[in-house]
Amino acid sequence: MQMKHVLLASVAIATMSPLSSAAQTGAIAPAPPSPTSPVASPLAPPGQQQGSNTSEAAGPQDNGSLEEIVVTAQKREQSLQSVPVAVTAITADQLEARGVVAVTDVARVSPSLTITENTNATGNSINLRGIGTFSFSIGIEPSVAIVVDDVALLQQAQAFSGLNDIARLEVLRGPQGTLFGKNASAGVINIVTQGPTSTLTGSVGAVATTDDQYRIEGMISGPVAQGVGFRLNAFYDDRDGYVKNLNTGNKLNGERSYGARARVDLDPVNNLNIALTGTYTNTKTDGQVRTFRSVNPGATVFGAPVANSIVGITPSDTNYRIRLDTEPENRSKQAMFTGRATLDLGGANLVSITAYQDWRFRFIEDLDTLGSPTLLVPTNPASTVLPFGSAALASFHAKNFTQELRLVSSGSRRLDYLFALFYANGDTTRDLNRGPNAATAWNASASTETFAAFGQLTYDVTDTTHIDGGLRFNREKIGAIFQNVTAGAVPVANNATCLTQCSGRDSDNQVTYKVSVRQDLTDAVMAYASYSTGYKGQGFDISTGFNPTRAANPVRPETSNAYEIGVKSRFLDNKVQLNVTGFWTDFKDFQAQGAVTLPDGTVNPQLSNVGKLRSKGVEAELSAKPTRALRIDASAAYTDAKIRDFTNAPCFGGQTLAQGCRPAGNTTLQDLSGAQLANSPKFKYNIAATYDVALPSLPFDGFVTAEFAHQSRVKLDLLGSPVSYQDSYGVVNGSIGIDGRKDGNFRVALFVNNLFDQEYATSLGYTGSSNFQAVAQLLPRNSRRYFGIRTRVGF
Repeated sequence: MQMKHVLLASVAIATMSPLSSAAQTGAIAPAPPSPTSPVASPLAPPGQQQGSNTSEAAGPQDNGSLEEIVVTAQKREQSLQSVPVAVTAITADQLEARGVVAVTDVARVSPSLTITENTNATGNSINLRGIGTFSFSIGIEPSVAIVVDDVALLQQAQAFSGLNDIARLEVLRGPQGTLFGKNASAGVINIVTQGPTSTLTGSVGAVATTDDQYRIEGMISGPVAQGVGFRLNAFYDDRDGYVKNLNTGNKLNGERSYGARARVDLDPVNNLNIALTGTYTNTKTDGQVRTFRSVNPGATVFGAPVANSIVGITPSDTNYRIRLDTEPENRSKQAMFTGRATLDLGGANLVSITAYQDWRFRFIEDLDTLGSPTLLVPTNPASTVLPFGSAALASFHAKNFTQELRLVSSGSRRLDYLFALFYANGDTTRDLNRGPNAATAWNASASTETFAAFGQLTYDVTDTTHIDGGLRFNREKIGAIFQNVTAGAVPVANNATCLTQCSGRDSDNQVTYKVSVRQDLTDAVMAYASYSTGYKGQGFDISTGFNPTRAANPVRPETSNAYEIGVKSRFLDNKVQLNVTGFWTDFKDFQAQGAVTLPDGTVNPQLSNVGKLRSKGVEAELSAKPTRALRIDASAAYTDAKIRDFTNAPCFGGQTLAQGCRPAGNTTLQDLSGAQLANSPKFKYNIAATYDVALPSLPFDGFVTAEFAHQSRVKLDLLGSPVSYQDSYGVVNGSIGIDGRKDGNFRVALFVNNLFDQEYATSLGYTGSSNFQAVAQLLPRNSRRYFGIRTRVGF
């Protein structure tokens, strides 16, 4: 589609984090109207205007009750307490108070959300209720969609670049495909960024920590002229690593990033609002690298004794030292341009959202995790010695254009409606070069084109009984091109190694739907029951080992059927809010990453369809203000997420016949039916408290915050490697500081992360030969204690 054909051209304005692109209205109701935006937002109730800012939307003076939070979980602004969806909503103030600065931090504050981190962002996985997607293939989309101001990111790895200038963050649990599309079969993380303010405002903030992080950020916002408003923010962040490479003395797993975001709101004529946003971010990391948790005597990697690379290192679950001869580097560059136009038709609003995203990512990492020479042929002691071992290098480039057109009812009526058309055209390319050990080199591309029509109706049967129903038709065309360019490779029968170009194309049609019934038991208590279906599209397994068979047979679509009941309540004069959800979701053809060991010992990744999964459990979220000064937020989840049928699963590395690994032709398989899903704790909970300390004689007040987050034991590998289990752990965070909003605009906080230095891993697995094993782990930054100071001064 040519850009001149789109309904609204997107304009690049400036730069920022990829998770802070086009913005939409604020988070807390009631919000004052913005004089720069006389057109009411198509998603807002009367009186709320497009372009209002959360920092201005504090509502009336604090009366000691909980504020009402407005969410867009159904693509229209509604009170959190009236939406028949399990939603965790975190406002800007809560994000700041609890130190949520990255998507990985969201797992602390949302029940049944976990994030699996790997050596680079393309190997990370976001999981809701035990369901998430980990895949090496660029042709596979996530089960949990990341949506920024109504625009879904094409590749899940794009989400791991920090949060900046966020108005509200929503975690929608359970299938959301009817309104959010084909990559939301398990849920959605919906991010809403800040918009322009009605008066000139600005701020400068800084962070410094004991583990050598230094960050500065700034924002300025306000009206330019009648009908024109703007917002500009930028940041620079530099953090040293925390894993020491004894071979070089350098610290690894550090990060340097910078970026900016700009938005302009225009009201060219009455009843029309246009918001144009441009964002950019540039992130460079030195890792993530794994360290050794344990090394058995005689363990080798590519013929090299691991013992040579652990001199001066004591392998353990608290080991932050490594020896590498190839130091890793990851570089991410991302730009997103968005245009949003809202036309008030009187009784309904027509909304056009046009977006273009461009993401480039490359990495280099040490393939053998060693700092000593290896052998080209591991089984031959006389083989060529490789002084610097082996490395893997890869580059990614993803581009995606999307266009959505909505017609949304406005005002108060018995029947509300939303009708929409959606189009997306995305393309991702990847080049990989690995070796000299297990040498492979290839280049590939994956394309996706989607057409969808969807809608939702809400009918008030009575003043207290409501029915919501939604339907979506989705058509997707996918394609893959792959070429093996490994040096020295020779053609074999039937072109099995794709030495000439392998390609495949396919298409699929799918209908998803949702229906729910809500009953207002009192003015402040609502009960609901819902049934929904989810769908994640088919995809090509584009990774090492791709061949004509894979090109002709894409991995089947992943589907889900979900039952949910819930109660949302407020009581004690709006001082306590309690929301409880019970869920039961069945998945079919879940797309799971595994690996196959070939006869020559080479391990190739392979994507499979797991027959059936089931995730069931209970979630509860509590917010309370027992006094005007004290606020308590807590959540808990019991999740039982299991594989019901996966009889032909790949074996994990080194798995024996006694451990259930059986020969199957030229490979090996195991039966994982009944096994727990990866990184899915049965019990997970958190509790946080904020206490405001009044200081009448001073120009500021004080505050104290404390948080405890705990999860039970999990396995971090779907295939069930016995070394992949992380024991239960709990982390305590806290802060103390001053807030000068009563006489100025500043805030200073001293904070601590992981007060009791509770180490934990986000990735565990074997490395080395199958007979003598070593265990490698990824210890994230937050697995260590560090202190810091966070300041912000505004006008």
